[in-house]
Amino acid sequence: MEDKWNVDVDIPEDLEEVIHRGLQDGKAAAARRRRARRLAGRSLCCVVLVVAVFAGGVHLSPAFAAAVREIPVIGHLVRVFGENEPLVQGGSQAGEGTVTLTMERSGDTEQMRLEFPGADASLYQAEFASYPKTVTITLPGTDGVEILSEISRAKDTSQYIKSVCQLPGVAEGTTVIQLELESDADVQIQEYRDPGSLVIRLTPAEIQLDTVYSVRTLSYNADELPEILASYGNQSVRILRDEAGLFFLELAQYAVPEEAETAAGKAGLLVEKRTGNNVPVSFRSMEEYESSRFLDQFYEVLIQSDKIGTVLDFMDQHFSQATEQEQDEMLRGLSGLLEDYEDNEEKVDWQKVASFYQMAEEALPDFVQQNVR
Repeated sequence: MEDKWNVDVDIPEDLEEVIHRGLQDGKAAAARRRRARRLAGRSLCCVVLVVAVFAGGVHLSPAFAAAVREIPVIGHLVRVFGENEPLVQGGSQAGEGTVTLTMERSGDTEQMRLEFPGADASLYQAEFASYPKTVTITLPGTDGVEILSEISRAKDTSQYIKSVCQLPGVAEGTTVIQLELESDADVQIQEYRDPGSLVIRLTPAEIQLDTVYSVRTLSYNADELPEILASYGNQSVRILRDEAGLFFLELAQYAVPEEAETAAGKAGLLVEKRTGNNVPVSFRSMEEYESSRFLDQFYEVLIQSDKIGTVLDFMDQHFSQATEQEQDEMLRGLSGLLEDYEDNEEKVDWQKVASFYQMAEEALPDFVQQNVR
């Protein structure tokens, strides 16, 4: 929606308690949306750890299936990269044969180990990124990926890894897997030889709650993504999964919303506000995206406004053009605000309040009926 919806409001110091109490029911719909954004990754793609099989099959070790074991010293250290280093590369041969995946733990340190059949690690590239935290591992020369096993994160297999998935749309003969991490994980990559292996070492980190503005595409399924990916050529993009388990491309992140809007507008892309390690939202169409922006704007007005009249003015401008779903969420928000509203100094226009329910062909709540004359 357009910026003309922004409404300047004053926030009294003593309003917070009243607003929080009055919005409990009214924000139910918005809360469900926020919970979906945070938890869908856990329910749809984070509760299950998807373990990939590379070039004939990654074999799940007994240690990974039966929780974890103490971290042993295996092989000779070849390279150790800096903590949370954005891009690391190494290895000395194209991957072939069987790659074994294990998960190990010692205290609050965990590590995922990819063990190759030869004395040296196969060629690899690992990229670390935040908001949300991910490690994306590219293995040239591996192919024929299949799902071998599903392991519930609820069994405490890992305290840092939300999910492991194979990313679609990459070049033939290359396997790409992505680890989606919790916000309290730091990452360090290590390479070993005799036997060759790649270790992703996870240790505790401070939780980041900064807000970024992601310039991104719509969401696509695995079959649609290759065509979208090809349209960006050699441009640097990040593939991510959303709350619905679909995929999208992220081109950049900005700390300032205006910069993100400018960049997105030039390229015909979306801007998603993302805080901390929130699961990205699924947008299958521009209509879904615009609706989400509109409802976010409404709830911002609802929470920040110190007068019922400001909320009613916003609804008066936009309610008739809103979709049925948008109207339903707006009425939920308005109901929650009005039920416990105790500011006797403001005269509420109950006729206008009732008109919104009538426009949506919904029955008037009891507290509205009691005030309509």
